Amino acid sequence: MASNRLTDAQIAAEATRRLAWDAAIPPGAVLVKVARGRITLSGELQHEAQRTAMLEDVRRLFGVTGIVDRTVVTTG
Repeated sequence: MASNRLTDAQIAAEATRRLAWDAAIPPGAVLVKVARGRITLSGELQHEAQRTAMLEDVRRLFGVTGIVDRTVVTTG
């Protein structure tokens, strides 16, 4: 049912909220954009573990049709 589908703005808000609550992700490190349910993540992270946590945070969000990871890990 199309009426049950979340809007891109709702998906972006929920993804941003989840990333903000994750202690592994530095505040403001990841920018979230959503178009047609596809999340694009960009920004700088300091460790590969942060990338893993970030992807896990948004992977199972309701309404997400895909994830594009454009983040950069600056150190080990």
